[in-house]
Amino acid sequence: MSAVPDGRDDAELLELEVDVIHGLTARDGQGPPTLRDGKLTAVFAWTPRARILALASGVPHPSAPVPAQGMAHPSAPARGTAHPTGPAQGTAPPTGPARNTAHATGPAQNTAPPTARTQDPAEQPYTPATPPNVLLQLCEHLGKGPEAVEGGPCFVFPPSPADAPAATVPEAAGVGVIVSDPPGRAAARRLARPGNWEPGEWDELTRGVLGEWAMAVHGGGPVSICFSPACNDRAAEAGIWTRPDFRGRRIAPAVVAAWAERERRTKQVLFYSTTTDNLASRSVARTLGLTPLGWIWTLR
Repeated sequence: MSAVPDGRDDAELLELEVDVIHGLTARDGQGPPTLRDGKLTAVFAWTPRARILALASGVPHPSAPVPAQGMAHPSAPARGTAHPTGPAQGTAPPTGPARNTAHATGPAQNTAPPTARTQDPAEQPYTPATPPNVLLQLCEHLGKGPEAVEGGPCFVFPPSPADAPAATVPEAAGVGVIVSDPPGRAAARRLARPGNWEPGEWDELTRGVLGEWAMAVHGGGPVSICFSPACNDRAAEAGIWTRPDFRGRRIAPAVVAAWAERERRTKQVLFYSTTTDNLASRSVARTLGLTPLGWIWTLR
């Protein structure tokens, strides 16, 4: 099964990856999809050829009118409620025409101050490593600081291992690799649990409940793990951890490659994403020859 559909479309891949990681509901008419991830306010993902915006329930669309500079901003609605369409309490009701209608020859005297429109997400040129204007403007609109915006590059795995550089653990690293087949699961249950895994999560991982995985093992415990922190019927996202004292030995690429070989059996598309400043993780993507897709930005 091909890991990337022939003639893939960037927009389809972006929406699929955001759905895998954060969950999306169906689009409502022409509006953006709604996020199911309750920790986020918005997600903006883009490539040079496509972009997708997803909003939490109740968050106003960025193209809606917002108060001009100097105006008091109404409180943001609670998540899950409809965004208010009327003026804030105590302000004069607007006298201008409804949106999408032709404007009269001039505003009535003593009308409410003008509004400014947030930049449409489609209008900004693709600048991958720069936080997108649409999320920065949403920050200002919702009273959040720019530090609430985080992001990083995302990648797609090649269709098959034959399309990627070979990734094996160097013999000098002194580790072995096991995967989530029956012998590997039995071996994993005898390993010492890493301190960054809760007992219940570790039990579910080693039994295969959390999906496919691969581990590099040394001295009776795992020193690198790749697993599927997010997946659906079509795609899976790679998650990789390597113990600090085993980093820089080219172990992680081999473990990720072993995970991908397991997941390719049942998934059509495999994704890998990281953060802007995680240079080690980005190096893994380069070593494996992953195809750069674009950048995913989130607003908390």
